[in-house]
Amino acid sequence: MPARLTAIGRFGFRSSAYGRHVYQKILALTLGAAFVSPPGQRLRHAMARFGKPARRPDLRTAVVAHVYYLDLLPEILACWATLPDDAALHLTVPNDRAEQTRHLLQDIPGAILHPCENRGRDIAPFIALLNAGTFDPYDAVLKLHTKRSPHLRDGEIRRKLLFTMLAGGRNATLRLLAAFETPDTGLIGWKACYRAAPSYWMANEARVRAIVRQMDMPDDAVRLGFFEGSMFWFRPAALARLRHLDLRPEAFEPEARQLDATLHHAIERCFTLSAWADGFCVRGLDGRILK
Repeated sequence: MPARLTAIGRFGFRSSAYGRHVYQKILALTLGAAFVSPPGQRLRHAMARFGKPARRPDLRTAVVAHVYYLDLLPEILACWATLPDDAALHLTVPNDRAEQTRHLLQDIPGAILHPCENRGRDIAPFIALLNAGTFDPYDAVLKLHTKRSPHLRDGEIRRKLLFTMLAGGRNATLRLLAAFETPDTGLIGWKACYRAAPSYWMANEARVRAIVRQMDMPDDAVRLGFFEGSMFWFRPAALARLRHLDLRPEAFEPEARQLDATLHHAIERCFTLSAWADGFCVRGLDGRILK
């Protein structure tokens, strides 16, 4: 049985987790679609002009994005534009698309390109930069990728919603960044994508527990709570435990359109565990702590 069908079966058709799953799908395909539509975007931008300018936090910021679908690069650049003007932009891109990406970025001198092997989706390239210390100069970094999810009916809408919620406007981004002035803020993400129901382990729990032991954490420290889609803001220090794993790109499975049960699916569930292990909080966009 395909992984997605297996996951739905694990929810149980009468469970609250399944009910929330269906409810969120309906919202995404209706209100969500309207929210990210061109008229919806124009309305949001018009309303934002009447808002009070937000204070700029004294933080060093950056965006890191994995660009597999090059036609979605403008969406990444639009998110970057909502950060403070001196924010860095790091882009990982498969080796065979690097030259085309350089051409697309010829008028954007601030972009830093990191060609990589096409494996581990957005996770393996991200871990490679984390291991290399690329994020060390920054206080807060936004992790994005050109998620298309063609196997999902609402895949395009989900990506646009995530981009909009995480970096949809300058004032909203500055207000969100202010949460990183609190030293214990480790990760910030959209609560609607935060998954804590046991069903969302899917086929990854055993592998996560093995990774946690390598992160020098006790078994009882393992709990589920992650941002599905692996897009969020993070403080680099909050991911130190993942960096200590010293994972290399070859540790990740070659790309075969897998939907579950790979190393990158397991690591997706470990970002929050790394933060919690060192005393950092995971927050929603409103600043409230997620558990």
